[in-house]
Amino acid sequence: MNNMKISNFSDNHAMTAFLAQDIVSKLEHAISEKGQAVLLVSGGRSPIALFEQLSQVSLAWDKVIISLVDDRWVDAQHPDSNEKLVKQHLLVGQASAARFIGLVASGDSAFDAIDQSIEAIKDIKEIDVMILGMGEDGHTASIFPCCEQLSDAMSKDNKSRLIATQPTTAPFERVSFTLNEILAAKQVYLPLSGDKKIRVFEQAQQLTDLAKMPISAVIKQHPALDVLISQ
Repeated sequence: MNNMKISNFSDNHAMTAFLAQDIVSKLEHAISEKGQAVLLVSGGRSPIALFEQLSQVSLAWDKVIISLVDDRWVDAQHPDSNEKLVKQHLLVGQASAARFIGLVASGDSAFDAIDQSIEAIKDIKEIDVMILGMGEDGHTASIFPCCEQLSDAMSKDNKSRLIATQPTTAPFERVSFTLNEILAAKQVYLPLSGDKKIRVFEQAQQLTDLAKMPISAVIKQHPALDVLISQ
């Protein structure tokens, strides 16, 4: 059952402040309940302010595992690496005590090394908090409407936690959590800013063919999705 909640904010600063506070509350609850919390984040420029705010929060970060929803299959020092972004902006300050698990394994191809990536995340048993992004084509994680791997990435029968994808509209092979894994996360946040992203979100809400915009599958199926909108 979908329980989507939509919250509107006057600007990005207000949205980021609220989101940071809410994420910390969820992580603290998980640590209190089971002694550990798992936080999965997305890349791009949009989350940087959130990362920097979270990094300064006093929290039992040594009890938090941080990983990525998806990453480009590039070296961790590559400017387009999500891992590099997270290490620069989140795994600093207080949050430097957290344990980070990267998704990109050794090897030239995500398709050849996907089993290594799956092995790397074996300690991620349950995802407490996931921060998703959304592209203007309606993709989320590295599940693109244009990629050949779309059906597998979105299939309810796919038992694999990660999938290698190759979008035709964006560079680099990718490694991504599957839709099943996204839907299994206890709490998912989708922060959106700007008119274009808001229009895409509104379109995705109306779709019946979920493959046209993969984010629509999350919007319609996730049991605890918080959408945060900044004008």
